[in-house]
Amino acid sequence: MKKFINISAFSFIAGLAVSVMMTGCVKLNQVSPTGVQATQLFKDSTGLSEALTGLYSTLEVANYYGADYPLLCDLNSDNGVAGGYNNTLLNEFGNYSVSASNDYTTNTYASIYQTIATANAILAGEKTVVGASTAYLNSVKAQALTLRGMGHFDLLRYFGYHWDLTSVYGIPVVTTVQTSSSIVPRSTVAATYTAILSDLNQAATLEVGNTSRNPNYINPAIINALLARVYLYMKNYTSAASYATLVINDGAFSVMNTGSFQTMYTTKNSPESIFELPFNQQNQSEYNAYTFARLEAASTEVLFLANPDLFNFLTNRTGDQRANLVAIDPSDTYYRTLKYSSDIVQKDNSAYVLRISEMYLIRAEALGRTQGLADLNMIRTNRGLPALTSADVPDDPTYAQAVADENRAEFNFEGHRYFDLARTGQVVNVLQPLTSSTISITNSCFPIPLREIEATNGAVVQNPGY
Repeated sequence: MKKFINISAFSFIAGLAVSVMMTGCVKLNQVSPTGVQATQLFKDSTGLSEALTGLYSTLEVANYYGADYPLLCDLNSDNGVAGGYNNTLLNEFGNYSVSASNDYTTNTYASIYQTIATANAILAGEKTVVGASTAYLNSVKAQALTLRGMGHFDLLRYFGYHWDLTSVYGIPVVTTVQTSSSIVPRSTVAATYTAILSDLNQAATLEVGNTSRNPNYINPAIINALLARVYLYMKNYTSAASYATLVINDGAFSVMNTGSFQTMYTTKNSPESIFELPFNQQNQSEYNAYTFARLEAASTEVLFLANPDLFNFLTNRTGDQRANLVAIDPSDTYYRTLKYSSDIVQKDNSAYVLRISEMYLIRAEALGRTQGLADLNMIRTNRGLPALTSADVPDDPTYAQAVADENRAEFNFEGHRYFDLARTGQVVNVLQPLTSSTISITNSCFPIPLREIEATNGAVVQNPGY
């Protein structure tokens, strides 16, 4: 059976610049009474700029990088456990048994397609803009292509068999503005990756000569970092290492040392940030409310708790200063991450999408133990750990585990762990000891939302096992 997703037309909302209206599924066929038609919005550079601002705003909703996308991944791994008044939907993640009717994955699915639909609207609309320079139009196009590519990649990591290039279970790749009757086949994994790489490579070409390294807006370093990440997932280690090297040698970013690295979570745009979504008091994220709440908060007030296994893992690594970012509460009843504890009043915690530490660890993994050990040690020694010697990692499996451990220590509660387990085939080995439920390859991705299957009368086919 063919696999489809029904995604239809967008609308533009005055005051938000671009907002995609959604109903029960990802049918974007509602028109706001205050909507601004595309012909008006894209008539000049002012409207195009407003649309671009709207595109970035779609990344910041709670269901995407406003908190849910990364935190749900850690909850569905050995890093997190569910709190929050015994929330049954969160418990599905904590028990590694997410259902197709789970509202969290359903809303995340829709939110990411909103980003893609908005990017498609901009890519179609920028062709009609008059009076704007070619350089400006190229920049807008590059940003839209990059975020569309990132959206498809994020969907593939969540809902597709991203670790298997031979699998038919990719995701619907949407590259044009849709109507209410449009259907888009679910692509294979290989075809999905081809579309992602096409967008990122086109964006890279358009961004040649851009010297900006502002981590809040798409620039050449962000594109290269995304390419490094995508190629690592594809197991194209030569390309992953090459693009990671481009970012490392860029000179705009640096790994913070033992004495200063914790300040990246209390300040904006640290030297480590390649791509960071900076929230503010008017546009708050949910990271603090979900993971910290307040110093004396009961466990039921914190939706995403830290797994005691994570605390033990970090504290058993003698000297690792990252252990200071996971704490047990005063009553000794639960653990929580402190990465988002600093903004109790403003609740403007950033989303850390790409950091330079990841580039070193990508290159460390891609180059292997003979050439990659120096990169692994770059992170270890700047986090309080001693450098490893060749004798410490005498074979490839030992080295692979050392890299995996470093990724877990560095990026817990930043949305990496579940994907890392899936792409390296470790979901069963790591999660099975933590639950009485049976863990299989099925647990390596989330189910396609039931709402999508029902809205398309079964044209969308579910992932195996759900």
